[in-house]
Amino acid sequence: MRNEQYDMEEVGAESGALEGLDLNKIVLTIKKNIPWIILIVLSTNILAYLYIRYTRPVYESTSILRLDIKSEANILGFGNLNQNLDNLAGEIELLKSNLFFSKVVDVIDMDISYYAYGRVLYQERYGNSPFRVEYQLKDRSFYDRPIDIEIINNEQFVLSYPMEGERFSRAYEFGEEIETPAYRFVVTLTEHYRPDFKGTAYYFTINSDQSLVSYLSSNLIVEPVNFKANTIKVGFQGYDKQKIRDLVTVIDSVYLAYTKEKKNQATEQKISFLDEQLGLIEERLSKYETYFENFTIANKTANLQSEIGKAIVMMEELDARKFQMQNTLESIGNLREKVENEELIFTEPTSFLQYPEDVLQYVQQLNTLLNQRELILASYKETSIAVKLKDQKIDLLKQDILGLIQIYDAQFHLQLEEIEEKKQEIEEEFVQLPSKGTQYGKNQRYYNLYEEIFLSLIQRKNELEIAKAGTVTDFVVLLPATIPGSPVAPEKFTVLGIGAVSGIILSLMFLAVGYVLNDKINSQSELERLTGAPILGAVPFKGKKNGNQGLVVDKFPKSSISEAFRSIRTNMQFMGLRNDKKVISITSTVGSEGKTFVACNLGYVIALSGQKVVIVDVDLRKPKVHQVFAAQNGKKGVSTYLIGEYKLEECIMDVGINRLDIISAGPIPPNPSELIVSQAFMDMLEQLKEKYDVVILDSPPVGLVTDGVLVMENADIPLYVFRANYSKRNFVHTLTKMQRTKKFPNLALILNGLTATSDSDYANTKYGYGYYGTEEEEKGVVDKLKKLMGMQSNQ
Repeated sequence: MRNEQYDMEEVGAESGALEGLDLNKIVLTIKKNIPWIILIVLSTNILAYLYIRYTRPVYESTSILRLDIKSEANILGFGNLNQNLDNLAGEIELLKSNLFFSKVVDVIDMDISYYAYGRVLYQERYGNSPFRVEYQLKDRSFYDRPIDIEIINNEQFVLSYPMEGERFSRAYEFGEEIETPAYRFVVTLTEHYRPDFKGTAYYFTINSDQSLVSYLSSNLIVEPVNFKANTIKVGFQGYDKQKIRDLVTVIDSVYLAYTKEKKNQATEQKISFLDEQLGLIEERLSKYETYFENFTIANKTANLQSEIGKAIVMMEELDARKFQMQNTLESIGNLREKVENEELIFTEPTSFLQYPEDVLQYVQQLNTLLNQRELILASYKETSIAVKLKDQKIDLLKQDILGLIQIYDAQFHLQLEEIEEKKQEIEEEFVQLPSKGTQYGKNQRYYNLYEEIFLSLIQRKNELEIAKAGTVTDFVVLLPATIPGSPVAPEKFTVLGIGAVSGIILSLMFLAVGYVLNDKINSQSELERLTGAPILGAVPFKGKKNGNQGLVVDKFPKSSISEAFRSIRTNMQFMGLRNDKKVISITSTVGSEGKTFVACNLGYVIALSGQKVVIVDVDLRKPKVHQVFAAQNGKKGVSTYLIGEYKLEECIMDVGINRLDIISAGPIPPNPSELIVSQAFMDMLEQLKEKYDVVILDSPPVGLVTDGVLVMENADIPLYVFRANYSKRNFVHTLTKMQRTKKFPNLALILNGLTATSDSDYANTKYGYGYYGTEEEEKGVVDKLKKLMGMQSNQ
C-alpha cells in the first residue's frame, strides 16, 4: 500500500507538471532561443524579399466577349432551365479545348521565340529581337530546344547548343546559310540591333505545335462575367505585356471566326453535296454528247424514218414514265433508308428527287425535328427529358413516313409493271425498226433529262453560296484586350506578409518543439511540482565562462551566490542542525550537477558562522574536493584511513581557512562500496562528530553507484542537488525510488545553477544584495573578513 501511494504521488506530480504550462520554462526557452528566433524570422523575410526580387513579374491582359445565345428550351416548352449557364459552360470548355488551341496556333506567328540571358533571369525579346532566324528543320529533336547565339559584332555571331554529350559551337556571318543534316538556318540582323549588343548572349527556340498548345492551355483564363448578359472574360497571363495582349486579340478573332464557321457548316455540307451531284451529271452529259457526235459521223444524219420517229415518240413517253417511276422508287428507297437512320433529307424540287406531296410534308417535319434535336443535344445530355420527348416525336413521325412509303412503293411497282407490259407490246409491233434508231432516241431522252437536272442544281448552289456570303456572327467583343499595367504576380505585400507570418509561425513552432523537448528542470517552482521534498534554496548561475565550480563565497562575499548559501545555511537550522545532528551528506543523480561545489561553498559559509566544519570527500571514484581548495589528493585520505594505513589526524588537511578543514578521498580503491559499509567508516564519522561541529560528506552520485545511498544512510541531514537546465526531469524518479526504499525524513533539495527567469527565482538570492561587485571591492571585503577572523582567533 505504501509503495502504491508513492507511485500515485509520482504519477500525480508528473501529470501535474505536464498539464499546465510552466511560464518560467517558457520564458527560459524564449531567452535561450532568441538568436534562432531572430534567424528564423530574418530568413523567412529574406526569402520573401528574394522571391519578389528574382521572380519575373506576371502580367494579365483580358477582353470581354458577349455571346448572343438563343435558348432552345422554349421550343420544348420548359422555360429557361439554366440554359444560359449551360451554354456559357459549353463555350468556356470550347475556348479551353485543344482543338481551339490548335486553330489559334495555326494563326499566330510564334513558331520561333527569342530570349536574352540575364544575370539571374532571362527575358523574352518579343517583337524586338536584334536578330531573326529563318529555318528549315530536318531533325525533329531540334524542336523546343534552346539554341544559343552570341553576337560578336554586326557581321559575325557564334551559334552553340549541346549535342551528344558535347557542345557544338561555331562562328558564322549574318546572312550566311547554315546547312547541316539536322537543319538549315539563316540568321539576319533586325532594325532592333544596336552596337552595344556586342557580346550579349541570346537564345532562341523553335516551338512545336504541342508546346504552343501546352503554353496556351496553361496560361489562358476563361471565366464567366455575367450569366444574364451572357458575357465571359478571356484572359492570358505571361511575362511580356505586348505578347499577351496580341495573344488575347488573336484568340478573340479566332473564336469569332470559328463561331462563324460553325454557323456555315450546314450550308457547306449542302454545297458539297450539290458539287458532287453536278460532277456526276456533267460526266454523264459528256458521255451522251460524245455518243451523239459519233452517231452523226457514222450515219451522216440524225433523222430516221417517220415510223421510227413515231415509235421513238411512244417509246420516249413510256421510257420517260418508266424512268420517272424508277427514280421515284429509288428516291423512296433512299428516303426509307435516311428516315430509318434519322438523317437530314434534302427536299429541293429536282426532277429526279420527286416525293409525293403528303410524304414531302412529313419529311419536312422530320427534318425540323432532327434539327431541333441537334440544337438540344448541344446543351443537354441524351438522357435528359427534352431529348427523350424529342426522340418520341421523331419515332412517331418515322412510323407515319415509313407507312406512307410502303403504300407508295406498292403503287409505283404496279405502275412500273403496267408500263413494262405496254412497252413490250410496242416493241413487238415495231420489232422491225432499226435498233440504232431506238438506241439513239433513248440516249436523247436521257440527255435532255440530265440537262434539265444540271440546270436546276446550278441554280440551287448559287442560292446557297449567296446565303453563305451573308452570314454574320452573333458574338461581339465588348472590351478588347489592352496592354496591362501592374503585374498580377507576385503580389509584393502578400508575399512579404506571408514571409512575416511564416517567420512568426515557424518561430512559435520552434519554441513549442523546444519547450516539449526540454526535459530538464528549469526552475525552483518546477522542482517543487515534481517532488514532495523540501527545497532549502536555489543557487544562481555564476556565468557561462566558468560555470558553478570552485569556491565563490570567499572571493565574492556580496554576490547573489554567497547570499544563496547563507539562506541555505539558515534554512538548515530549521531542519534541526543541532549538536546531536552534525553529519550532512550532499549527493546528486549524476555527475556535473554541482554537489562538490555546493558542499565546499556551504561548508565555507557554515564556517563563517563560527562553527568548526570538516568537508570529507567520500566520492572514492571521482574525487574533486581537493581541486576546489587547490590541494593535492595524496596518499593520506579517506580510502587509506578506511584500510587502516593512516590515522584520521594524519588525513585531515588545513586549507588556510579559519575553522574549515577537508579530508581528501585519497588513492582510488578497487572496492569503494565495501569501504563505505565498513565499520571503519562508521568509526571515522564518530571521531569527526566529536572533533567538529558540522561534518559535510561529498557523496558519489546515487544515480550511477550505490555508494551515495550508503553514505546518506549515515547522514543526519541528506541533501540532494539538482542543476537547473542540466538535470533531467526523470532524475526525480531516482529520488522518488530512493524515498520509497529508504527512510530519509530530513531529506532536502538544493537547486544549483539557476538562471533567473522570474522574480520568484531571485527572491532568495537578490534580497539585500546586488550582483558581483568590482574585483577591487570584493578583494577588500575578503581582506577585511580575514583580518577580523584572525583577530577573533587570537582572542
